[in-house]
Amino acid sequence: MMIRNEILTRELIKYCNNINVDLVGFANPKFFDKYSPDNRPQAFLENPKSVIIIGLHLYDLLLDAWSKDEKKNMNYHFADSILVNQCYKIKNFLAKKGFKSKIIPYKPGLYLKDAAAIAGMGPIGKNNLLITEEYGSQVRLRALVTDALLFTGKPIHDNKYCKECEICIKTCPANAFSEGKYNKDVCLEYCQSNLDKLSDRTVLWCNICIECCPISKKVK
Repeated sequence: MMIRNEILTRELIKYCNNINVDLVGFANPKFFDKYSPDNRPQAFLENPKSVIIIGLHLYDLLLDAWSKDEKKNMNYHFADSILVNQCYKIKNFLAKKGFKSKIIPYKPGLYLKDAAAIAGMGPIGKNNLLITEEYGSQVRLRALVTDALLFTGKPIHDNKYCKECEICIKTCPANAFSEGKYNKDVCLEYCQSNLDKLSDRTVLWCNICIECCPISKKVK
């Protein structure tokens, strides 16, 4: 029987607070078996024991901006750059304790919202986004997988927030919920066709489903 390390978990949470991580949760890899092999923790680290999910509060929409460096043909996301930097710090923290870890890339990667729900950080709302008690859906996520046996959260399956609310569904300018569930392709097509241009190189994607959520509004 594997015994999860409560002391290490507390130390890591304290470290995350010290480096200004807004949200942190821990998920058990066994709950990812329903996903394809490429989207499981085992695809990134042999014999993983825990998945670490961190979140950044989008207190200002500018954090969600994308900027393209034409010379390098590279795209940069402000919030994600902060999260990746924090992931490397966590990776180094664990390495000093003698544990292996791997920062999960986006593609292929874990389904971050689902991973956060598995970690007990919040449910998936009708807007198809994670809803956290602290920040609503105003969060961006990143994850690491590690062989450290951390205390993991209890997966959240029930959504206590949305209930009869359909504000995000009715407000969506893309009408991405017209078929009764979220349509990723419709959302993507609208977002790419309606970028909010901040400069010649920097844009914002549609964030209406985040901003209109009453739980997100409570944070402001």
